[in-house]
Amino acid sequence: MFLSKLGTICTRMDFREANIPAASFHTVAAILAIFAMMSTDWILIEDMSAKNGTLDIGVLQAAELYMKNTEPCHAIGCHDFWEAVRFGGYIDDDGKSHVAFHTPSRVIVDCITPSTANYFYILIALCFVISATSSLCATMSLLPPPAPFLSWLRVNSILEMSNMMLTLCCCTIAIVAQTDISDQRPEDIVAIGAGVFLVCISGLLSFLAAMASIRQSNRKSRMRRIDNQRLLCARSLRSWRDAGRRAEDVRPIVDFERYLDDCTELEQTSSQATTHSNPAV
Repeated sequence: MFLSKLGTICTRMDFREANIPAASFHTVAAILAIFAMMSTDWILIEDMSAKNGTLDIGVLQAAELYMKNTEPCHAIGCHDFWEAVRFGGYIDDDGKSHVAFHTPSRVIVDCITPSTANYFYILIALCFVISATSSLCATMSLLPPPAPFLSWLRVNSILEMSNMMLTLCCCTIAIVAQTDISDQRPEDIVAIGAGVFLVCISGLLSFLAAMASIRQSNRKSRMRRIDNQRLLCARSLRSWRDAGRRAEDVRPIVDFERYLDDCTELEQTSSQATTHSNPAV
């Protein structure tokens, strides 16, 4: 029974207005947003203290003594915040305070602050919205939505522009997080990682999908205009021929569009009369 209903739904689907390029772009954009959400390389950190010979052995020994699973901070991503985390800290012998980021598997010292964690939580939410919106756009590109509001969103590429704006927000927040981490580690090199580039590529694909949708809409409008012109010319020439046959009526037809509308109304009236005269059994 389920298969029969599924077959009925598939047969009723109209793929004539499907936009395959836009659907492909949206699908890849959604996948890249998910990969960015699961990435651990949004911010890359290169520890320069060991290379410059300024590594504080006492700080490392204190961290390893009071906190287990202490690891150096080399990369930070959204995947690090999917687990339950907590913050702690300690003060060393010199009176300097240190911030510790605790996860169930590791501890990172002087790398992630609560404000940095808030930035990454916002990035996770934005990546989720981008992936969900891209998935919806891919579905609407394959199957035109019946609702007028969704059709308006599809025709005007509103969701694609929203994804591009969200991508810009992700890049801005990632730069702010990079600045926050640089303040915590002024002697190290802090750079943007692969997660930011994945989101940027996702936004670029949304732009390409919007261009594909606009191109398809323009092509349909042009074909509809050509068909109307052909129909208009055929009916106007026939009307001129009829006027030439009747000597009593030689008035030219000037308003072609109104004449075309009148003919369309007559055709609809005749079709309705035929329907009423032949009711369905």
